[in-house]
Amino acid sequence: MKHILQAFLLSFLILSLCQAQITILDDFETSAGHFNLQTDYSGSTVGIWGSQPTLDSSTAASGTKSLKIVLVDNPGLTTDWAVRFLSGTGTPANNVNMGAKGWTGYWLKTNRSWVRTAPCIDAPGTAEIGDTAVVNGDDQWHLYQWNLGQNGQPMWKGWVTGNDTISDDATPTYDAIWFFAPDGSDTTVIYLDAVSWDSTEAIPVELVSIEASVNNNLVDLRWITSTETNNKGFEIQRRSTNSLFESIAFVHGKGTSTQITGYSYSDKLSQAGTYCYRLKQVDFDGTYEYSNEVMVNVIALPGQYALAQNYPNPFNPSTSIEFVLPQSGLVNLSVFNLLGEKVAELVNEVKESGNHTVMFDASRLSSGTYIYTLNVNGNIVTKKMTLIK
Repeated sequence: MKHILQAFLLSFLILSLCQAQITILDDFETSAGHFNLQTDYSGSTVGIWGSQPTLDSSTAASGTKSLKIVLVDNPGLTTDWAVRFLSGTGTPANNVNMGAKGWTGYWLKTNRSWVRTAPCIDAPGTAEIGDTAVVNGDDQWHLYQWNLGQNGQPMWKGWVTGNDTISDDATPTYDAIWFFAPDGSDTTVIYLDAVSWDSTEAIPVELVSIEASVNNNLVDLRWITSTETNNKGFEIQRRSTNSLFESIAFVHGKGTSTQITGYSYSDKLSQAGTYCYRLKQVDFDGTYEYSNEVMVNVIALPGQYALAQNYPNPFNPSTSIEFVLPQSGLVNLSVFNLLGEKVAELVNEVKESGNHTVMFDASRLSSGTYIYTLNVNGNIVTKKMTLIK
């Protein structure tokens, strides 16, 4: 793995040499898209109680939201779970056409190791089920995908007629995503995101990219390889402001593979601040190469009141100020000059817990340094900002 190129973001923004064409079928940012919000809507589903999937903003493989699916065992049945999670009403007219070539797949996250999954694709005369994949139960995001251009076993099998001819259809569409589990399994929460189709036929050159998101003090790192050669794995390195990179974890690679593989790692921080991350990809022969760096800003730890540095800073004439409340309270956010005189009151009202952002327009003020102060529930936090006109 000698040439790590910045490309193939988890959000499927492709900057690859082979110019891959990615179509996002459903990203779940605003709705369930083509999927039916009922786990047992299909009569083919057995073994579970019906439940209603919901949009969830606590985790996402791409963007800010994913679809949370809860599978609950029906103790009155003794059959293994087979959940046909329908796309639309299950008819091709309601779904996005793909092509006869390329790859289709989706991202899943769960902490249950007994789940298997496969796409069900409408094709000539029947629906074709992909070879079932065992879902990684490490509570991290992983990509699962299938080759639309490969007929027959083991990649595809006909669901009804067994003709195994998926690539004979010029415009296949999603019928459903299947989930399988043994009878009596514990309640299983699965997060689904970024159902996609890549129309590229050729295997692209090796690509690695890293993306990070922050939820309180938890930093989620995600990256993708399109091919791997002699890849031992990835050393995850982190540094804070004015410090050197240090190794914090190691994630094993796939060795040699032509399959697109998604990886993820979660880093729980004990201090707020600005952090940079990078990957050190290591081959079995000891050679290595670094990925691009990605920076995150952790404003506050759980339970802490925090006031972020305004952005941009210096500014002219407007800037944004973010603050974090662990609980609701009467909030006062004011701006003072260096003489201690209040020049603006931005907030003076009760706010709920969570992250809040306000804009400050300083068009009527003179250039200089100003102090802004957050006062809530007996907690006072102060920072400086600079106005340059």
